[in-house]
Amino acid sequence: MSASKQRTYLDYNATAPIRHEIIESMSTVMAQAHNASSVHSYGREARKLVEDARIQVAKLVNVPPAQVIFNSGATEGNNTVLKYFADEQTGERILVSATEHPSVIEAVPYAEKIPVTKDGIVDLNALEKLLQERRAALVSVMWANNETGAINPIEKISEIAKRNGALLHCDAVQAAGRVPLDITGIDFLTLSAHKLGGLQGVGALVLGLCGITPSWLDGGGQEKKARAGTENVAGIMGFGMAAEIAHKNLDAYRNLKSLQIKLEKSLKNIAPEIIVHSQNTDRLVNTTMISLPGAMSETLLMSFDLEGIAVSNGSACSSGTVKSSYVLKAMGVSETIASGALRISTGWNTKEADIDAFLVAFMKIYERLKK
Repeated sequence: MSASKQRTYLDYNATAPIRHEIIESMSTVMAQAHNASSVHSYGREARKLVEDARIQVAKLVNVPPAQVIFNSGATEGNNTVLKYFADEQTGERILVSATEHPSVIEAVPYAEKIPVTKDGIVDLNALEKLLQERRAALVSVMWANNETGAINPIEKISEIAKRNGALLHCDAVQAAGRVPLDITGIDFLTLSAHKLGGLQGVGALVLGLCGITPSWLDGGGQEKKARAGTENVAGIMGFGMAAEIAHKNLDAYRNLKSLQIKLEKSLKNIAPEIIVHSQNTDRLVNTTMISLPGAMSETLLMSFDLEGIAVSNGSACSSGTVKSSYVLKAMGVSETIASGALRISTGWNTKEADIDAFLVAFMKIYERLKK
């Protein structure tokens, strides 16, 4: 890509650009020596920033602030919950959906997989059957999938889990700020700031009413002894700002639906053979995952990058590698189709011109591939 070529960012499900107002506020806070555990005036200032942010994040998921535990992100939160219940020899039974994020699946490799439908949501009948066969301590299902955008019926999943004596963990990273969240019926919920326009390396574990507080890191009394380690004051403050902005702008976020419709309709007009995954179920309005039969994801990603367009083929947690999507395979998609997948995800700073730029690039790449 030439230095003069304009770049277009369409990979918000990997990370969202930090909002400008958050950068400014964080810069001011970072200029101070803030440790929220200190008793002097600097420490008290830091404590107030952390507690104000706790209130803001709590409002996003409709819980009292005391139920929010700050940490380094959803990967830590997911591991904290899963490993609390996990012991391969003596641990209790854990069920996770087959399309969970790697930070859930790899946290407890022996956990049993809950099948999903061809649309990418949890198969409720299969979940009920698994729970009736033998008691499970924990069910882990993400609110919305990071690759396809498919939204799971969390309320129904919670009812099934509770009816069968299981607790429910929900990775809500992709859903936060995109759909209304309520922790009712959920025992553990994980969030990450950088999907909302906050800083990377900051997140939260939100507790329900089951009375269990899982902890993973020891060595300090921070977060009421629930999570050891000096709080990232500036990052937490930015997380709070991002949560508040996202909560206030849920209606504005829904306006991305018009861009999704334009994108998918235009792609079908250019290449009728294109497959849009999870299009027949509730889906995040910012996420479109397509497959172009006959193409390879790696080729498509490199081609778009040369055109100045940033997209992906799924989770950004594989050290920069390009692999066929295990999410699509769990949905019953063939290797041939899965190997040509591409994810386009929009967010707070996406404009119609960005979609237009993607479509222009896609047309060029498609014509080249046809030849």
